[in-house]
Amino acid sequence: MEKQVEIEKGKANNFEMLFSALRKDVVNVLDFMERLKNEEDQNAVDVYLIERLRLELAFICTYVQLSCSDLEQFEVVMSYSRQRVDNLLRPILNDVDSNAGCQYNMDHVLPNLMGNVDDCISSCYRSTSSATMTDEQLNFLLLNLHHLSKYLAERIFPLEIHHEILQNVSGNMKDFHGLIVNGCIEHEIVQYVLPQFQFMAERVGLFLWHDRLDGDSRLFKLAHLLMKIIPIELEMMQIC
Repeated sequence: MEKQVEIEKGKANNFEMLFSALRKDVVNVLDFMERLKNEEDQNAVDVYLIERLRLELAFICTYVQLSCSDLEQFEVVMSYSRQRVDNLLRPILNDVDSNAGCQYNMDHVLPNLMGNVDDCISSCYRSTSSATMTDEQLNFLLLNLHHLSKYLAERIFPLEIHHEILQNVSGNMKDFHGLIVNGCIEHEIVQYVLPQFQFMAERVGLFLWHDRLDGDSRLFKLAHLLMKIIPIELEMMQIC
């Protein structure tokens, strides 16, 4: 029994290291993309491709971070999303001045990114719900969930009020947690509500996954989800 516990602990530690490396690479790549959009002497880059890349990276990071390897079609969907990242990077980088890529060390970062994506997907296992995320990890997850819900609300279901509400709730939770991380709100004041942030994030993540695969009962499930997470938002607003 102790040996099995040690094995699981080793897997968890290894997974944390892999995901930490992936998170760092994603931040570096997205920072590079933002710089490209602002470079005056740089060839024009396709903003749509960059936003699609951001979305696919947010999707991969969300379900790797939630360790959702037992979800339906996990390997198929994640492999497809990984290929999308690769396909999006190629045309973007083809328009980039080679000097800009060297300046930001992209020759090293991009291969690392794809390698870490592969490692995280293959090493992903279902972690226990009691595993508490650090503030940094939760902040990263909330940011990615906001990107995903915003895309659904604005691009896929622009006429459905439920998705707009989900986008707003996700954005509010992201902003509120950002205030905590940045020290604008005393940690002790909100300590009791922090576990509910992770609960909310996990529920939103599961909904977005199933929504991608099966939209038949989407509105019913979304209404049920909002009933679960809106009280958390209201509690947050009372603190503010």
